Amino acid sequence: MKIKLAVLWSLMLFTHIGIFGQVETKGERDHLKEQETESNETFYRLGSQRTWPFFSFLNDPGDDAKTLGIEFESYLNIGKYEIKNISYFEVDSYPRAIPGQPNGNPEETTDEIVPADGINDLLMGFWFSRKGAHHGKHHLTGGFAAMFPTASDKTLGSGKFSLGPSIDYEFESGRWFAGAIALQVWSVAGPSDLKAVNMLMIKPFVVFNVVERFDLIYMPYGVSVYWDKPAGEKVYLPLGGGGQYQIPLGKKTTLNLGLQFFKNVIRPTKGTVYDLRFLVEFVL
Repeated sequence: MKIKLAVLWSLMLFTHIGIFGQVETKGERDHLKEQETESNETFYRLGSQRTWPFFSFLNDPGDDAKTLGIEFESYLNIGKYEIKNISYFEVDSYPRAIPGQPNGNPEETTDEIVPADGINDLLMGFWFSRKGAHHGKHHLTGGFAAMFPTASDKTLGSGKFSLGPSIDYEFESGRWFAGAIALQVWSVAGPSDLKAVNMLMIKPFVVFNVVERFDLIYMPYGVSVYWDKPAGEKVYLPLGGGGQYQIPLGKKTTLNLGLQFFKNVIRPTKGTVYDLRFLVEFVL
């Protein structure tokens, strides 16, 4: 199975197939503004595709986990309105069940360490706004999030269908671009013997343009709160950051390459301590 995962990772990275967790940089926003008139006349547009290879380090080095995040951002125009969608899933290689990974955090029914490789649950967000309102200094829009039980292994997914509200806030001023996506989901369907989902996820982002094509960034996997867990086991709070470099590919495509390092300063007892996160992004 590990050999198959390695092949799949390579195919995704080299064919560009595909928390959440990344938003437009200054160069991307300039590109989007130039395309705004054209995109307003287009029913559907794929805005970007992001690939997130990242590595999670635990107290026991033998428990270190590997993840490949696949993310698509797209836009749908209906009448006077634009619908923004972000779809995210992962290909995981976990040496054991890790609290907060997957979303939903299913109960551990045994002390036995059981490794798992495969795909996790699909997480999607939808936000609604008027056309042309996306590039102001402040942009706040509401919508909803949905999580689907697509995991290939029970330790990698919640086994539940989940829904809830979501907001997307963005702020732009000079060299700064910042904001957050926040979503709260509850399980609404699925097997009754599986643990219910009650999760808040906040995905903050801070981008500071240092020089042309290079940004300092803070774009973690997300601040997660699992409301039904005991005190001291509910929250992941990552601190850290890194940088990214933008490479123009022709007139309409940009390649962004990024690297970040985080420490989860608040985490569950058996949660991940450090995360090393790479980015390969194509802005279309």
